[in-house]
Amino acid sequence: MNDDNKRRFTLRIDYDIFAKIKEKAELNKRSIAKEIEYRLEQSLKK
Repeated sequence: MNDDNKRRFTLRIDYDIFAKIKEKAELNKRSIAKEIEYRLEQSLKK
């Protein structure tokens, strides 16, 4: 997917949720943004 297909926006998120996402991103060797994107994609597949 190229950058033309991506949308940039600001996300306000609870500190505790952010910390959990950051931890999972590190375990999965992803950036925080990519971890959030991956998890959103997975939740939409259900």
